[in-house]
Amino acid sequence: MATKKHAPPPGLDYAPITGAREDLSFGVVQATTGTKKVNTAEGAMFRRLYPILKPDEPALPWSRPTCFRHDVLLPFGASDDWYDPQRLARAYDEQGFSLVDLVVVVTLRFPEVEALPQPLRLHDVWEMTRAFTLERLVRAHNVGAVCVMHVPARAARPGAPHVHVLIPAREVLPTGFGKFARPLATDQGRELLDAEWAAWRDASNG
Repeated sequence: MATKKHAPPPGLDYAPITGAREDLSFGVVQATTGTKKVNTAEGAMFRRLYPILKPDEPALPWSRPTCFRHDVLLPFGASDDWYDPQRLARAYDEQGFSLVDLVVVVTLRFPEVEALPQPLRLHDVWEMTRAFTLERLVRAHNVGAVCVMHVPARAARPGAPHVHVLIPAREVLPTGFGKFARPLATDQGRELLDAEWAAWRDASNG
């Protein structure tokens, strides 16, 4: 299936790019959308870390995210301070100098968690996604990533369990953020992710 870019639907902060896999969503959050709304890396991460019960002031320290689970993954040599997702996002915004591309959003869905008679467990989904993100994204492209797991049923909402992988769109260096992570942080990143995730799932099922 060829990739295709779509206009952002209401409430979404990026233009989704469809591709070969229905269990994968992809797009790049940019500083402005078609409605001229201004986005930030911090805002993109906040909305996914707090899917429910958002604090009144998003700028306060993110002490208790309401997602099911989250973690920050960093390449070798990255600052230890960036293990805090808010510090990672703020550092990106502060070093952005009016750059357009902010955060690559990869969402991996797992409808088979609820399939019988042999459903995947939530911890299976988490560890599979975390390992994939660390090996095929963080280390392969020298980027940071925040994995955020949502389980909509726990909030009485429809939808399969899924993990958002949020990647600040520039490579990580010991001195800070470097050049843009190409082709990951482009429209072509969709094809790359389709192929990488298909290979990882095949190996995991083998």
